[in-house]
Amino acid sequence: MTSKEILSLLEKFAWSKLNQIYGCAHSSIIGFIAYEWLQQSDKNSLLDGAPSPKIGLGRKGQKNADLLLCKDKYPFIPVEVETTVSKYPEKLQTLFDYKNKFSTINFGLMYLTNLTTGFNKYQHNWGEIKNDICNQKAENRNTIALVSAIKRKVIKEDNERSRLLRRNDYSGWETIQIDYWIFDKNETILEGNFWRE
Repeated sequence: MTSKEILSLLEKFAWSKLNQIYGCAHSSIIGFIAYEWLQQSDKNSLLDGAPSPKIGLGRKGQKNADLLLCKDKYPFIPVEVETTVSKYPEKLQTLFDYKNKFSTINFGLMYLTNLTTGFNKYQHNWGEIKNDICNQKAENRNTIALVSAIKRKVIKEDNERSRLLRRNDYSGWETIQIDYWIFDKNETILEGNFWRE
């Protein structure tokens, strides 16, 4: 698929709904992507806890994407949802491995929630991974879509809801912007915004 085709597909997702999810939203985001994919066509299916593209002894050497979106019963889009910025390169490699193993894979999708510490917490910490994608060798080039959330601290009011959200570090943040960056085999890059507050 071209970057433009991928963008057209992803624009059908109701990304604005993600600002209604608080907390460590890993499983909720996976559920959102699964629902949006199945809603698009009766021919779409998915594998939750996708089979590994690499088989090792037991769990050794195995890498499993969070979802494997299928079209006409064939693998189509591996999906990784990742919070921890330091794990981005590892998750990106997993998406590459799916493309190398399954010929029907069109692109990899990674949803980034950008957890670091300090000033950059929950900002777009995707510069390094963009460079990794752009620096792929031409013969092994993979098409990748990154979707990235920006969050901000929930305003501290003295009410029951605010006290509930402050009970753990994840819950006190809300999504205010969701952006995309798409790279295809022709080195075409599209970037922009799916939703902002």
